[in-house]
Amino acid sequence: MVHCANQLQILGEAMPQHLSDVLNTCERMGKLNVRGEELRAKLPGTTPEALRKALYRQQRAGRLVRLSRGSDHWLIVPLQHAATGSPPLETWLDPWLRKTLGTPYYVGLLSAAETYGASPYAVMVTQVMVADKRRPVTVGRHELVFHVCSRIEAMPTRWHESTDGRFKVSTPELTALDLIQRESQLGGMGRVREVLRALWPQCTPQGLTQALEAMQGVPVAQRLGALLALDEQAALLAPLAQWLRGKPTRLIALEGALPMGAERADHTHTDFKVWVPPQQGANT
Repeated sequence: MVHCANQLQILGEAMPQHLSDVLNTCERMGKLNVRGEELRAKLPGTTPEALRKALYRQQRAGRLVRLSRGSDHWLIVPLQHAATGSPPLETWLDPWLRKTLGTPYYVGLLSAAETYGASPYAVMVTQVMVADKRRPVTVGRHELVFHVCSRIEAMPTRWHESTDGRFKVSTPELTALDLIQRESQLGGMGRVREVLRALWPQCTPQGLTQALEAMQGVPVAQRLGALLALDEQAALLAPLAQWLRGKPTRLIALEGALPMGAERADHTHTDFKVWVPPQQGANT
């Protein structure tokens, strides 16, 4: 990593005397994610206590945001974003997680669906999939909630890009699988189905096979099959049936627990061994 101090010397600029000068220089160079140790290196002669107080003053003024509780990772807030307390996610999320922390991630679930225009709900938090458990983080008006994803580096993702920058997001097909797998955390299968209906047109047979191979979740695939059948998505049913062929399956509920007796038989999707509650059986 080339530090701003080294870049200053290359550009022939004078070494900064104040923390505000360092922050302004980093912002001009497009570097909004900074560590405390980098800032100390750019202010030779500044004691740790003096730097701590300077960081606190900049934080109170809204010029800096601490990215993790108790951490030494900071986000510079450009003046044009002072009202919201942080720049857009595209500006800093990927540099912070992937480069600064070295953490594999992708934006997923309802937040991913929103990037595809498939969420009918206002998503109040940004849902981020990571390899290890992390506490929620609030950065200005952005609240990040983290969900642990095993085998995250195998998951298919793409870049969500804007004029401000970019971050990784799950593919439409992986988004569908993640939503089904975590429906109980997202308001139930009824809510998830609304999102999925808007997401189906962006899913492809090839993309679905790739996501299924990455996740390796048979029960999730069974539930996906029942939902695709209910929504008459024939083009996506074929690769799903092919992927499930030969894999061990058992009777499961679309959501909740399996009922007993005749009610179970009356509402079971036999192709995928999924019991569908009567309220979910109608394609409405």
